Amino acid sequence: MRTYQVDSVSRIIVIFLLICLYARASPDAKILINELFHGYENLIMPVNHHDEVMNVTVRFIPRRITEFNEVTSQISIAMGVDVRWTDTYLQWNPNKYGNVTNLVVPEEKVWTPDISLANPTDRIPIFPEDLFSVRIYFNGRAIWLKGGTVRSTCKPNLRYYPFDVHTCFVKFITLDHVYKEIKLIAELKLNVYANFGEWDIIDNLVYSEPFDLFSCAVYKFKIKRRPEFSILSICIPILCLGLLNACAFLIPPECGERISFAITVLLSFAVFMTIVSATMPKNTAPVPILCYILMLMLLESGVIVVVSILGLRLYYKPGHLQPPDWLKRIVKTLNGSKRRSAPPSSSYVEVIDNNQTLSVQENIDYEHIKWIDVGHVFDYFCFTVSFFAFSVTVFVYAIIVMAN
Repeated sequence: MRTYQVDSVSRIIVIFLLICLYARASPDAKILINELFHGYENLIMPVNHHDEVMNVTVRFIPRRITEFNEVTSQISIAMGVDVRWTDTYLQWNPNKYGNVTNLVVPEEKVWTPDISLANPTDRIPIFPEDLFSVRIYFNGRAIWLKGGTVRSTCKPNLRYYPFDVHTCFVKFITLDHVYKEIKLIAELKLNVYANFGEWDIIDNLVYSEPFDLFSCAVYKFKIKRRPEFSILSICIPILCLGLLNACAFLIPPECGERISFAITVLLSFAVFMTIVSATMPKNTAPVPILCYILMLMLLESGVIVVVSILGLRLYYKPGHLQPPDWLKRIVKTLNGSKRRSAPPSSSYVEVIDNNQTLSVQENIDYEHIKWIDVGHVFDYFCFTVSFFAFSVTVFVYAIIVMAN
């Protein structure tokens, strides 16, 4: 019981001392606030004349780009906004109030401009649920700092995805007054921008312009994607699958796995088409070049499945069936130095018939060309063509991206 009384007395003493110190330290500020806001009306724009235009400086302070959703065409920016104006009704002489040069008051106590987004995705006012203080200086200069995340529309340009560059706008307007009453002056401060995440700001432009009947502060940003993650997760797997497409013809027909291998690669391309489509807008213009590349490789994979079936049918044709002579000539030409073993040297005699000389070796070469040889040459030809097509496709895509 005694301890409780001592604690109560101590608290009373501390509170009394704090009140005394506050009353001694800030009597001038209390008097200033009482006199300054006596008869002040925060619903009236603080100008000397009714037809006077108030200049409001809106300094945009981006912290980082938290998200850029290409599907919904929405960009989210963690930012602050520094709004400044001159309130002619809130001016005083610091010498009369103990050299008090500034005051910090709640925003609902003074007049503040109604800053809103001109290109919103969900809501027009910026940070409507948060209240921020306003710092007032003796000359009437008011500084109002607000912060949070704004979400505005941004039309994506995915032509060179994942090396894409987009141009986005953040537009601020005042809905409570027209441009003949309030003029917004746009400024930008980038020294606090955190250069991490998926996006980098590579260029910017700040200007003011009329927006219908209202004054508008426009902040134009050019942002560039950091492509490392997309290259590792999308581009490199696509290149590997494209290379595996051509390697299907290197599988020996005897193992019986060529068709299943080709179909597996085809299904893998279909899966990557689904993944890429999920990250792209449904009506994007222009269509990403990567989508065309992926579609070409998907079609090539389908053609390889069909050609693999045709090659196996050639390989497993009955042995008693002979290829036509024109096909034998093509096989002999493409086969080059890969000739079968020649018969004994006694067979090398020339047979003269109707003034034409023909060697027995050539006849024997033609006789030994079977459908299995046609199948081997066909596989070699298809591998060369598919690998060449894959290389050209990748080279063309690299040239287009580098030229961007």
